[in-house]
Amino acid sequence: MKKTLLLFFLVFLSQTVKSQNAQDIIDGLKKDLKANPDAKKTAAIYSDLTWYYSKIATDSALNYGGKAIRESQKLGDSTLLAQVYSDIGAVYFMKGDFQNSKTNYLSAYKIRKLRNDYRGLAKINNNLANIYEKTEQYKPAMASFLEALNYFESTKDEKNSSITKGNIGLILLKLKNYPKALQYISDVVKYQESNNFTDQLCVSCLNLGNVYLQMNDTLNALNCYNKSVKACTAVGNNKGISSGFNNIATIKTEQKKSKDALAFFQKSKKAREALNSNLDKANFDLNLAKEYITAKKFTEAKKLLLSTKKVYETGNLSDKLQINYNSLVIVCSNLNQTDSVKYYVNKLAIVNEQLLVNNTVKQTAELETKYQTEKKEKLLQKSKAEIAIGELKIKKKETQFLILGLISIALLIIIYLVYRQQHLKNKQQEQEFELKSAISKIETQNKLQEQRLEISRDLHDNIGSQLTFIISSVDNIKYAFEIQNSKLDDKISSISNFAKSTIIELRDTIWAMNSSEIALEDLQTRIHNFIDKAKEAKEGIQFSFQIEDKLKDIKFTSIQGMNIYRTIQEAINNSIKYAEAHNIKIDIKSKSHTVIIRIIDDGKGFDIGKIELGNGINNMKKRIHDIQGEIDFVTNDAKGTEIIIKLKNKMP
Repeated sequence: MKKTLLLFFLVFLSQTVKSQNAQDIIDGLKKDLKANPDAKKTAAIYSDLTWYYSKIATDSALNYGGKAIRESQKLGDSTLLAQVYSDIGAVYFMKGDFQNSKTNYLSAYKIRKLRNDYRGLAKINNNLANIYEKTEQYKPAMASFLEALNYFESTKDEKNSSITKGNIGLILLKLKNYPKALQYISDVVKYQESNNFTDQLCVSCLNLGNVYLQMNDTLNALNCYNKSVKACTAVGNNKGISSGFNNIATIKTEQKKSKDALAFFQKSKKAREALNSNLDKANFDLNLAKEYITAKKFTEAKKLLLSTKKVYETGNLSDKLQINYNSLVIVCSNLNQTDSVKYYVNKLAIVNEQLLVNNTVKQTAELETKYQTEKKEKLLQKSKAEIAIGELKIKKKETQFLILGLISIALLIIIYLVYRQQHLKNKQQEQEFELKSAISKIETQNKLQEQRLEISRDLHDNIGSQLTFIISSVDNIKYAFEIQNSKLDDKISSISNFAKSTIIELRDTIWAMNSSEIALEDLQTRIHNFIDKAKEAKEGIQFSFQIEDKLKDIKFTSIQGMNIYRTIQEAINNSIKYAEAHNIKIDIKSKSHTVIIRIIDDGKGFDIGKIELGNGINNMKKRIHDIQGEIDFVTNDAKGTEIIIKLKNKMP
């Protein structure tokens, strides 16, 4: 049985639109482009135009794709750049330019890998696998499909897992591993049926039918083809309808059920006519005409043969015309149309002559090649005879050359072995040096950490205990003696408070020294503790502290964390001490790979251009600049002060 396999691989694309809808969207995007949007919006519009033009004009799609790449590169927007490369890869795939399609998909792959975009990588793997399949590289195709499937199954993405399994099944079908192919594609069909994915069932049922057909299970093959036709009818997929009916007709033909075969061929023809492909229709009608001849329906057969004849004559397809004219001779003979028989016999003779000429030219070329080969062989034999005479003269010299050759080879081997030994020795020395450097670096880091811990312990045990002693002594003096002098009492209280504040600062410093990394969540806890103490020091101030949840796990070095903490602390102190604020708000958010910290109060503002900057503001500027950040002051008497700190490249 001749088994026609119509295989359909699924390519992962961003979205699906009809041509008319695509043109409407393109017109809207061009209007947006004329409005002179900013650079980021322009790049996004170029990217969208790339995709939608791929539906109706691939050359225009590639033109806008090039513009989108240039704009994305200027902006440094890697996310958009990866999407554009993927869209261009899809456009080249539609054009059948698999090399350029692969190049663009690989460019997108590199970007998504740097961004740890595993979902994007899985989809690109699927599309690369389709390219490998088209170029008959089944091993890398299977590897890419399996890598994609591994990710989709790990994330419980059933829809994309189903698409990938279907593609794996088709690779197995091409490799003639029918049991495995049946297993994969059957799982896909069950999933699509349970989720009512009618459009996908068009393809999957047709492919499953092809597997059964290869396994000679025509009953299940017919069942699958019928399911495919039903699904295709529901979504208006004429190509799928035609393919399904065509495969059913083929089975009926092999079962000698000519009447049924003709009926299904007619249904397939009706669906295929909607595709507007003249050559495709002509090939189909030629097969149908053969079925009519078998069924002795010569009038119907002649009508089809005359229509296909025009297509083949226009295309000068001699091999197809030979079959067509021969069939017309048979049909006209059975219809007793003598003149037509003579006409088509002459036509057939001309085509046969043309084919004969072509074959003769081919055979002549082959004979010429054979003659030239024989001529060369004779010359070669003559040369051999002459060489044989010469060989007798130089035979003695060969032994000498052989000895010299062996000596040369031995020397080369010795040189190579010496070189290889030296190379291995140098490589080993390099590895030993790298290992020693790494160990030295680790030891240095350990020593630095030990020194930091020892310094922090000294600070805690010595200075901390001394400050605690001072506080205790001052408090004992205050409570042991009735101090009548208010100035003295205030001074003693000031010393006690200063010592307590110093202990707090000391503890913060020790905390930073003991931490190799400081999370933003840890800073939040420290700042909350400071705010609580500030509330105790001055009543009537309302504090607000907000931080995005996704930022809590961001890590800073101990120096960065301490500088951020000290800057926020100084800002709050200034708002309480100088601005006399009633409301202080701390807001930490992210935008475009940048952490933005805003400290806002409603107190007295100041003119930063007129006042003399004190140590506090200068220290704040220096701390932020030291960690490669930016700090701005927005202030006026009416609205208070806003301090904005920007830390770039801190977002993952």
